Formats: sequence, C-alpha cells, structure tokens
Amino acid sequence: MIMANLRIMVLLLAALFAPLWPTAGSAKDISISHQWAATVDARDRAARVFVHEVEARLPDMRFQIHPQLALKIKAEDQFDALQSGKLGMSVYPLPYAAKKIPEFSLAVLPGLFRSVEAARALKNSKVSDRLQDIANANGVHILAWWWVAGGFVSRSREIAGPETVKGLRLRSGDTLFDLMLSRAGALPVDLKSNELYAAMQADKLDGALTSYETFVSERLYEHAKHFTAGSPGIWMFANPLLISKALWDSLSEAEKEVFEAAAEISETYFVATQTDAERRFIKTFTAAGAKYHRFSHEEYLAWVRFAQQTAWKEYFALSPTTESMLLEVVQTMMDDASTK
Repeated sequence: MIMANLRIMVLLLAALFAPLWPTAGSAKDISISHQWAATVDARDRAARVFVHEVEARLPDMRFQIHPQLALKIKAEDQFDALQSGKLGMSVYPLPYAAKKIPEFSLAVLPGLFRSVEAARALKNSKVSDRLQDIANANGVHILAWWWVAGGFVSRSREIAGPETVKGLRLRSGDTLFDLMLSRAGALPVDLKSNELYAAMQADKLDGALTSYETFVSERLYEHAKHFTAGSPGIWMFANPLLISKALWDSLSEAEKEVFEAAAEISETYFVATQTDAERRFIKTFTAAGAKYHRFSHEEYLAWVRFAQQTAWKEYFALSPTTESMLLEVVQTMMDDASTK
C-alpha cells in the first residue's frame, strides 16, 4: 500500500511540474499567452493567423491562445515563464526584458524607427540575426517580428518637441526611453500597458506612449485631451511572437519549417493591420474630443537629436555589442532608404 501511494504521489508531482507541451513524438498542445483583447487587437489576431497556418499543415499540433493574461502570468513575467518552460509561447513586448537583457532596448530606442516600414527593414539583417542569437542564449526563440507604431497621449497639453514634456508624468515602457524623457524634464512612470487606464483615472499619470491599438482597446480616449500619430514618429515597439527555446529545440526540422512559414504569413498580415490601427486611433480619439497633433519634420528631428544625446548614447555605451548593433541598424536603414 505504501509503495502504491508513493507511485501515485510521483505521478501527481510529475503532472504538476510538467512543461506546457508533451514529449516528442506525441501530439503537441501548446499555450500562447499575451495581454491584449481577443479578436480585437492585431497581436491576438496575428497569433490566430499563425495557429491556423500551423494546424492546417500539422494536424497533430494543437494550440490554445490565452488573451488578457488569462493564464495569470503577469505581462513582464512571461519571459521568465518561457525561459523556464512553464510557458510554451508568448506575444511579448521585447523591451519588457531589457532590464535583464539590455540589448533588447534596441527594439524601442526612441526615434530610431520612424515608421513600421523602417523597422521592417531589419528583417533578415545582421542585426535581427544578432538579436536572435541573444534571444537563444537567454532561453527563447523569436518566431515572428511584429512591429507596432504608437505615439503620445496627454491629459493636459499638446506634445510637440522635447521641451513640451517637462513636468509631465509619462509612461514609455522602456528604461532608455524613460532616460530620454527624464532628461527632457518629464517624470517617467513604470507601468505595463494594461495598467494605464487605472493610473490615469486615479490621477497618477499625465500621459503615455504605447501602441495605437492599446490606446483604443484600453479606452484611454476617456481621459486623453491630446494625442500624436503618424509618421514620422519616435515610438516604435517590437512585439514578437516568442517560443521557449526548449520547445523550439524539441520540434523536428519539418515542424520548424512549418512554424517559420506560418510566422512569415503572420508578419505579412500584421503589417497590413497597422495602417488600419492608426486610422482607427485617430478617428476614435478625435470623436472623443481629443486634439490631434502630427510631428513636423523639425519636431521629429529635435526628438532624434535629443534621443541621440541621451538614450542612444546610453545604449551605445552598454557594451561593444550594443555599440555595433546600433551602428548596424543605422546602416541598414540608410541602405534601405537609398534603394527607394
């Protein structure tokens, strides 16, 4: 009886601590977690495009998408969950992990990417390969590069050049972006995007930078009186589809090829969603009575120069790796611009 009870306990413990995918050779059930609204936000819809494409080619592969943090893993903790194998996949804002992996701040460095199209120029570049190597060394694998554009919203004043943010409590979502804002006289506030509404409602936040879709889905138009949108912009955020490196390594080469093909299709889909996201953002906030401001060329250049003196300079000094990566990004975008 004692031995039988011990066997039962071992089986229960094994089930409790098993990763969220079965052993190789069996049907795979994979969880995808993220913090955005189901079927509304493009990040959720692109995840469903990815799943549809994989399941159509691999009938034994099954996915469960968990929007709005339904797995009760906090937004910033999902990277740790991927590293440990507690979570199989996640749509993860890459700069959230910048405190642990400072190279990832490149994915939101202010003023570096003026548009989604500019950010897409990094696809299959040396820089994206190096970011993939860094991700792999830290227990995750980047499957799909989804870039979201965004801007400022403010409760009290119009945001134009760097001098206009002085005294405002602002959220950017990244430590180096916060550095730039603080040097401009703003007061950075560390919040995740799903915490913005409550902070503005409680008068703990004057404004924020985040994606167009998040501004709408989180209903920040109920508080904002001013907003910026359109290209050129200074806030561009990478929200890639990540997979645990342990799970990625467990896939066969044929399965990896299917995943990569599905990821490519999801990227093409995602790019198309962002033009619509910008249009809906402008329409929704204007209808709510907020005033629209688009950066002039001079205002954009003022932000870029200020970013170079603050956030870029800090990123440049982090390590020889970050120095060369930033230079490669600039060169890649210059080469891309010269071909157009």
